[in-house]
Amino acid sequence: MDIKHLKYFVEVARHKSFSKAAGLNFVSQSTISKMIKDLENELGVGLFNRTSKYVELTDEGEILFLQAEKMVELFENITNEFQSSLNFEQGKISIGLPPITAATEFAQLLGQFRRAFPRIDITLFEYGSKKVEVGIQDGSLDVGVVCSPPRNECYSTIPFSKDPLQIIMHRDHPLSRETAVSFAALVQESFVLYRHDFSLYDEIINRCKLAGFAPHIIFETSQRELMTQIVAANLGLALLPSRICSQLHEPGIVAIDLEDPIYLQMSIIWNKRRYLSHATRLWVNFAQEYILLSEQ
Repeated sequence: MDIKHLKYFVEVARHKSFSKAAGLNFVSQSTISKMIKDLENELGVGLFNRTSKYVELTDEGEILFLQAEKMVELFENITNEFQSSLNFEQGKISIGLPPITAATEFAQLLGQFRRAFPRIDITLFEYGSKKVEVGIQDGSLDVGVVCSPPRNECYSTIPFSKDPLQIIMHRDHPLSRETAVSFAALVQESFVLYRHDFSLYDEIINRCKLAGFAPHIIFETSQRELMTQIVAANLGLALLPSRICSQLHEPGIVAIDLEDPIYLQMSIIWNKRRYLSHATRLWVNFAQEYILLSEQ
């Protein structure tokens, strides 16, 4: 017995006709007859008295009808509410992003999405790129933003911003008058870096090693203002995206290009091997279309 057996039984009982029930359900009368016969065989009772003029319920049929009508109605309500939920954009999305994110661009994207889907709740978590990847892997985050394209093949990615890093230093630093500086020239310098859970930490360390030295790190932080204050106190150098450097208003700091720059490649990522909720799929599709339009 399944819901179709009960549905066809209820239709025949309501209309007292096999042919009307068949027409309303767009099936043949023989299909309806077979379904009712299967139901009667399974229950071991007759459900209808059949004559050439009419069809009416037996006593057993009356008992079943009272229960079956409720079950069919409940099933149809569940189906309708489920379809309505799919078509009615609502839900929750958790997004992890590093504080180094291209804030203005990403904030505009979030604002546009909120206006388009006001009933979808977004929760933001500030993590370094490495921790964002861990969250995507274990399912605690739905989507994330990272500073470098992930190497793991389980991720799908949407790149949306590429920006070279610059060196910020005190204006009295001997290198401050250079137009561009190589990593090899930084061998004796003290570095202020983002924490080791940021992917750019590894990028900078590796570039220093390629230049033949291990950097002297005096401080690690996720707070950009603290980083710039340490540089303004002439305690060390830091590397920041050029867009951030252009917005610095600290008079004691200058920004210098790298001869062989490291690029901050911001990307939206999600785990293509995990189930994405309806709300998350809406977010991913919206972000992809928004970024494509903004690049035209």
